[in-house]
Amino acid sequence: MQELKAEKPPESPAGSDPVVRLLDRLAEDGFTTEQGPEWWEQYGEVIYRRQEKLPIASGETVFIFTRVPEINERILRQTSESVVRTYSAKSPIQKALSVLQSTTVFHCLVCTSDEPHNEPLSDFITRSGGATFIPVVIVPGINEVLYPNVEERVGVMRPRIEYLQFLLGEAR
Repeated sequence: MQELKAEKPPESPAGSDPVVRLLDRLAEDGFTTEQGPEWWEQYGEVIYRRQEKLPIASGETVFIFTRVPEINERILRQTSESVVRTYSAKSPIQKALSVLQSTTVFHCLVCTSDEPHNEPLSDFITRSGGATFIPVVIVPGINEVLYPNVEERVGVMRPRIEYLQFLLGEAR
């Protein structure tokens, strides 16, 4: 009987698990987390964040990793609405400054099934109250990372998607 061995993809020399690769790159790029690795293993969620230096106000880039058993439009819509509510400006002062502030939240939904996904994620990008929500679907079992199409987004979205591609070691 022939034994099949998975090979590391050429674009990911550090390993074949896209979640581990991205977590490692976030740590290298100055992101911090208050939770340890055991949170990801035990609870299926971990948050990495980094303060951004902007000319006038403050900014933040956040990566939320959430383990989910499956991905569908309902899950994408609910997570989009929930995360945007959490990170949007709430007080009158925050709302007034929200045009100067920039909080970018990448919500990485890590699917435990090995099924490929092809949901159009561009429909779920949301910008509200100084916060920009970008969904990302990761299926480690088949080394799939799905994020909104760069060509469909211009302006403030394109650099954010390209930064994600840089962290993943992808150039599309």
